[in-house]
Amino acid sequence: MPHPAPRASTTTDPESGAGRAGRRHSIQVAAIATAVVVLDGTLKRLTRALLERGAAWPADDWPLRFVHVVNTGAAFGKLQGQTSLLVMASAVGIVVFAYMLLRTRQRRLSRLGLAMGLGGAVANFVDRVSSGEVIDSIKVDYWPAFNLADVALTVGISLVLWDAIRPNPERPPHPPPLPGGLT
Repeated sequence: MPHPAPRASTTTDPESGAGRAGRRHSIQVAAIATAVVVLDGTLKRLTRALLERGAAWPADDWPLRFVHVVNTGAAFGKLQGQTSLLVMASAVGIVVFAYMLLRTRQRRLSRLGLAMGLGGAVANFVDRVSSGEVIDSIKVDYWPAFNLADVALTVGISLVLWDAIRPNPERPPHPPPLPGGLT
């Protein structure tokens, strides 16, 4: 009597390659998001310790400066004083990033972008919940001040969008023809 062929595993069995890859991806995502939170928090603590509010270093004639700007709003100074709304928006963003990371399959670039976005959202969320504000500590010429969490969010979302529109070698460029030659 012939033995039945082994069935392909659809689970993330720790001994299977898929399980190891999933675990490795989870560790990478956690490491990237944690690095964003830690680096952003470190720069904000250094800013508070070394610069008085409103101060800049080096002088204003440099194109890149470190500043100490308190921001109770969103990016570019919008929604000033709307802490509750911004906390809720940050929480929704965290849930969306986490859902996309946990429930959808992404290519490497999207996974990197989602991890960066998650880290940036968590970093700003922690600041808003703990103090009702964020510290913006980077200033580039005529651009509004921002922080590393903002950079991670912007770059992360940009990577996800870029990955969504660029050609995917795993996906055919056009839909396959319909059966019977229907178009």
